[in-house]
Amino acid sequence: MAGGREARSLGRDDSGVPMLTQPLKGLVLLFLCGALVEDATIFVLAWRLPELWFRWFHHAQPAGLETALLRRAAGQWAAFAIVQAIALLRWRVRPLWLVVVAGLRASDLLTDLSYIVAVPSLTTLGWALLVPPAFLNAAFIVVMMAAWRQVAGHDDARPIR
Repeated sequence: MAGGREARSLGRDDSGVPMLTQPLKGLVLLFLCGALVEDATIFVLAWRLPELWFRWFHHAQPAGLETALLRRAAGQWAAFAIVQAIALLRWRVRPLWLVVVAGLRASDLLTDLSYIVAVPSLTTLGWALLVPPAFLNAAFIVVMMAAWRQVAGHDDARPIR
């Protein structure tokens, strides 16, 4: 009995198989589901209704290549949503998906920040909805990598031989 409790406290079930413990498991699900909904929503908005994007977030009408560039970003958000949906379905069986989605979100850290710095104007709604994702991406990465370490039993500071 004591061995079972000890195994669980170390992130393993009674048979020694690695498992994710709370609250990390809940955070993984929250971030994966939240990011999936966010990316699917902004994909649809940016691809199907770019004029609405520019009106809601910038009080402006798109001009020139702005719509094409927004739709290019929408393609990336669609890819994010697809990969996150796969990860949501597969991470319990293949925990490496946690690392995949962490890398995916890391690729968006600087794009989010550079957009906020470069954009000439943002509405209040724009500030409220476009600034937090950069910081949420950083938290997402930390949670996914912590979950990976727990289930894989990895210590990144220890070299693999």
